[in-house]
Amino acid sequence: MTLSQSEVHTVVIGALLALFLSALDQTIIATALPTIAAELGDFALISWVVTSYLLVSTCVTPILGKLSDLYGRRVILLSCLVLFLGASALCALAPTMPLLIAARALQGAGGGGLMVMSQTVIADVVAPRERGRYAAYFAMVWASSSLLGPILGGFLSQHAGWPWIFWVNLPIGFAAFFVIDRVLRKLPVRRVEARIDYVSVLLFTLASSGLLAVLSLGGMQLPWTSPWLWVMAVAAVVIAYVFLRRQGRVAEPILPPRFLTDAVVGPALGAVALGFGAYLAVAVLAPTYMQVALGAEPATVGLLMIPMMLATTITAASAGRYVKATGNYKLPPLIGMPVCAVALALLALLGQHVTTVIAAGLLFFVGLGIGPIFPTSMVAAQNAVKRRELGMITGTIGFSRALGGALLTAAASALVLGLIAAWVPAAGNVAGLEDLARHPLDAAGRAEVARAFDVLFGATSAVILLATLVYMQVAHRPLRESTEVDPAESV
Repeated sequence: MTLSQSEVHTVVIGALLALFLSALDQTIIATALPTIAAELGDFALISWVVTSYLLVSTCVTPILGKLSDLYGRRVILLSCLVLFLGASALCALAPTMPLLIAARALQGAGGGGLMVMSQTVIADVVAPRERGRYAAYFAMVWASSSLLGPILGGFLSQHAGWPWIFWVNLPIGFAAFFVIDRVLRKLPVRRVEARIDYVSVLLFTLASSGLLAVLSLGGMQLPWTSPWLWVMAVAAVVIAYVFLRRQGRVAEPILPPRFLTDAVVGPALGAVALGFGAYLAVAVLAPTYMQVALGAEPATVGLLMIPMMLATTITAASAGRYVKATGNYKLPPLIGMPVCAVALALLALLGQHVTTVIAAGLLFFVGLGIGPIFPTSMVAAQNAVKRRELGMITGTIGFSRALGGALLTAAASALVLGLIAAWVPAAGNVAGLEDLARHPLDAAGRAEVARAFDVLFGATSAVILLATLVYMQVAHRPLRESTEVDPAESV
């Protein structure tokens, strides 16, 4: 059944509300953490309030995408909404830190589903050729949640109490539920006989959660030389190998091996993992660089990062419009990513001598350059698969981004902290970036910290260039101009 234009707009609005919920919950929590720790105690566990959400939300994206291919978007999206809202209420009511962490893990399962399903339902109702222009809306949701989240989290925790950072999800979630429920009933649902392979689900969950736990714990709660950390890492790699071997034998794989060998999907997955990973590493570590190396006040660091986020939004939206106008999803990233690499290279060369304003200006060009890869990689990958695989590919792209971000952010943090430990004896054995920001250093120490960040910016510039080379391998296929379902795939 073809939806009217007004019904398509209704689906888009509901999907964006769902995405906003998931994106906001990743940023609103940060400024409320000190208040939560003060009230619930167990300060040593506070990082798990964030980590548990990210671990689970990352792991579930391919699984829920696959489930939506088998059993329909509506039931999975609405189930994720209900789970997310129920878990939000449990978070608000949690009397202890362990219970809050458990509720956050449940919330992450719902939030990861909202993230993948919001993009999948739009792919169901908008043709690939038209899909790029909706990148502007997605980019605005991410930018607004990044800016609004910390402000709203601080305001609510100070004036209303930290539980309200979770209660605020309920009215937005109910609005999303009622906006899209009626329209999603009109989407065709495949009638399938196959069942999801639960062994694959278990293997994927163990492998991905184990690897992400290693990246979260390494250098923080556990040193990188810890035998327990290495045991977890080896176990995760072995389970991942068993999972990938199994995917070639089951009827309904979560991650079909042909995705990795496809001339469009394979390079797109690699490029977005490298590009987003390098971008996230810079976004996470640059505030510490601004504060420690350049002497920026903590209150102004967030303002200095805004240009990079806005630039990413601008070029993501522009690239989407270009794809709609031309049907070419290769050119924008191949122009943008070299700009990003050059800006990072300039930061590496000049990082010890620039002002905070100049550094923010160079980061602006980093954002300008990286923005196009996000909408174009998604459009290219979704266009390359069958309609009945849209959930799988959307979840796989999301997982690839998250995994690349986790790997490269952990590697970047380890690189910077290792160099500082070697070059700045006065810094002692800093446990993390937060400790580094609180550690008093003289001018010579700050110069050495800047030198460590120069190495980081040079390394991320090289990663962006590698992502460019990988994206060059993406084959060009004409974008479909219809969302009509093949008769063999519809009810």
